[in-house]
Amino acid sequence: MQQSSNENDNKHRKNMQKLQWLRLSVQLIFLAILIGGLYKFVKPAFVVILPLAFLAGNFFCGWLCPFGTAQEVLGKIGSIFMRKKFKVSPNIQRYLQFSRYILAAIVFAHIADSLFDLSSINAYKTFMRAMSGNLAQTAATFIMLSFLVVALFFERPFCNYFCPEGIKFGLASLTRFLSIKRNAETCINCKCCDRACPMNIEVSKGNHVRNAQCINCFKCIAACPKRGTLTYDRVNPLDSLKK
Repeated sequence: MQQSSNENDNKHRKNMQKLQWLRLSVQLIFLAILIGGLYKFVKPAFVVILPLAFLAGNFFCGWLCPFGTAQEVLGKIGSIFMRKKFKVSPNIQRYLQFSRYILAAIVFAHIADSLFDLSSINAYKTFMRAMSGNLAQTAATFIMLSFLVVALFFERPFCNYFCPEGIKFGLASLTRFLSIKRNAETCINCKCCDRACPMNIEVSKGNHVRNAQCINCFKCIAACPKRGTLTYDRVNPLDSLKK
């Protein structure tokens, strides 16, 4: 019986590893499309991604965003030199995660236009322009490169706290019918899922993930040592918001 359980666990881990390789392949394809100057031709197809977020969560940031991919690739390079990345404590994360909404509110209210142009130093937009062969301003380029350097030591720094592009997908995902579910009965509270999450979500604290930070990377499921404890499955969208 124990041997059968171990075999199932091993099979589950191999399947999740394959899924992570698939996700990385998709990420690199879209990064190559951007560098090759073809991104403007595929971007109109993203019109289906936002409606999908209402049903199944945010796949754009975790699978398709080239700047998110660049941060993630640099994060893997950083892992070669340091085994443990810097993490914001849950108490600070609880408040710091709203920084990107504050930034977006300033931009949308046009307050920034009267003071200084925040759009010109948006690391996401600067990265997109730079990879398309359009050189950005010196300050904007410096900020973009700074985020990429920080990504060596901290998972997705721009995505976590500054990206206005991810807000619309994150907020849309709050109504999701499909999400990451946690079986509290089989959970051993090892916190592997929390440590694996690049968006600093405490996956181990709730019955399912309904958090605007979630990017559907499924790293938490891949990191879970107990098969079936974390799954991507149907949830009740009317439940109260849980982390």
